[in-house]
Amino acid sequence: MSKTVKPATGSIKILLRSWAYAKPFTRFFVLVIVLNMVFSFLGGISIAVIKPIIEVITTGKITTTISPNAAPLESLKNWFFLWIQQMVHNPNDLVSTLINLSVLIILIFALKNVFKYFSSIAAVYLEENIIKSIRDQLFNKLTSLSIAYFSKARTGSIISILTNDVNVVNNSTITVISHIIRDVTQVFIYLILLLAISPYLTFIAFSTSFISFLILRYGVKYLRKYAGRMQTAMADFTTVLQETISGIRVVKAYNAEDQTNKAFSFQTSHYVRSAVKYQRIIALVPSINEMFAIIALCFVFYAGGSQVLSKTMRGDDLMLFLFSLFAIMSPIATIINNITQFQRGIVAAERLFSIMDQQPTVETGSKIITEFTDKIELHDVSFAYNEEYVVRNASFTITKGKKIALVGSSGSGKSTALDLIVRFYDPNSGKITIDNIDTRELQTESYRSMFGIVSQETMLFNDTIANNIRYGYSLATDQEIIEASKVANAYGFISKLPEGFNTFVGDRGVMLSGGERQRIAIARALIRNPYIIIFDEATSALDAESEKIVQEAITHSLRDRTAVIVAHRLATIIDCDEIIVFDAGRIIERGSHRELCEMNGIYRKLYDIQFSTRD
Repeated sequence: MSKTVKPATGSIKILLRSWAYAKPFTRFFVLVIVLNMVFSFLGGISIAVIKPIIEVITTGKITTTISPNAAPLESLKNWFFLWIQQMVHNPNDLVSTLINLSVLIILIFALKNVFKYFSSIAAVYLEENIIKSIRDQLFNKLTSLSIAYFSKARTGSIISILTNDVNVVNNSTITVISHIIRDVTQVFIYLILLLAISPYLTFIAFSTSFISFLILRYGVKYLRKYAGRMQTAMADFTTVLQETISGIRVVKAYNAEDQTNKAFSFQTSHYVRSAVKYQRIIALVPSINEMFAIIALCFVFYAGGSQVLSKTMRGDDLMLFLFSLFAIMSPIATIINNITQFQRGIVAAERLFSIMDQQPTVETGSKIITEFTDKIELHDVSFAYNEEYVVRNASFTITKGKKIALVGSSGSGKSTALDLIVRFYDPNSGKITIDNIDTRELQTESYRSMFGIVSQETMLFNDTIANNIRYGYSLATDQEIIEASKVANAYGFISKLPEGFNTFVGDRGVMLSGGERQRIAIARALIRNPYIIIFDEATSALDAESEKIVQEAITHSLRDRTAVIVAHRLATIIDCDEIIVFDAGRIIERGSHRELCEMNGIYRKLYDIQFSTRD
């Protein structure tokens, strides 16, 4: 039933969509980049000062000159070392030169770590706010989707995407890019230093880069495949976790702990297998690259050593080149690792966008409705889940002030008809009108505000009784809450609780009995003073005593109101103005209780079965 827009394919498109979440934090992103670039620059300087140290130790002096015929990069290098020489060198006191160099090194590393500290703080602020932004937008998207989506989607998979995949998207795409920019800056600085010392040795050092590129390109497709399996496996065990916690009473009642544990263990094992396969590629790529890098380093050592022996290169220049080459290997390895991690982020982003690209099947209209004055009509309405019709050509009227009941066996279509009235779904054919306005023309929020709904499975939130009653209607005053609870026959038991209306009900209202939860649900439906009250099997899950109390609450709440009641227990709807009987999706009988009994049809049969069973 959900209308799905095909998600964007291709790493570039997915990356651009992911980056859209970082736009509100552009200033902080720029700040992180600037701080990291300064950190990288200071890191390059911290390596470069090795040359004057070696020169002082080996020759007892610093001798840097600028040649007018030197290449631009060599001139830049010589200018830098001349600046250091002028700042720290004392030709008459070698110890003083060493002290000055030491102080310079301390200052460089102190500044480097200051910028590293502030860049890490700014990065955390940026990353956590991006994660929050993605989660908030994804959650808002979920709440905007129609009921049809949730009837098909797995809750555990949704939770996994909202928690795990969002983190992966941030850590493996947005954050990775900022790290790559930082590491590329370091590589660029070290590369300039290497080229300034010796372009020939630099060419030798990077002669194996083409092989690294081929390895990376070959490994990417396997990384994405295994990353997809990891995210799916994570969603699977999250689903088992969610189902087990939600159904823990059933697990305990049927001694199914071992079965549940095995199911969870199987899913986590699947995740481990996928993670290991993924890590094999992740670990293999940098390991192979490092081996080729070491081979290139050995050639550099041989070629550079030969130049030193032949007096065509200074020893301190070779040492600086080797230190710089070792230093550049770390950011290159990080870049390669980030690129491989990026594939997992692409897979997670695809899963995230599969939700973001969903469109509500029930689209809101533009007209606003503020009151109900006449009637709701179903005009030859039919509805199907997938291709199976569960409501067929249904037509009936709900007149203001009247109480209408929908009855029938399980699967007859009565509850689906109720969902259509509330507009959880739109009919496949026919139409529903309220005061002669097609409900599809109305703003969904304003239309649903006409209704107060009490369902069979009462959903209370882990909050106070007062907040559960005012849920969705934050403007409710304490007095309105008290009045609604009185009409719902809930004030008596609430006032006896130690904290009264401030009592926390526990997860899903577990601290209260079924009848107490249902009465709070009735109060919640009444608090907004709706025009129409909906009761969907509101007493079917209760014991006889609770049913009697709740039925009294229902009776109180229905005074002078329009009501639609779906019920299995016919005793609860005998006094309704009209009873509509569904069978196999069709309306086959309608009338008052007395008229239906006189028809001697399906309603009479259901009535006789229920009351003969009671006798």
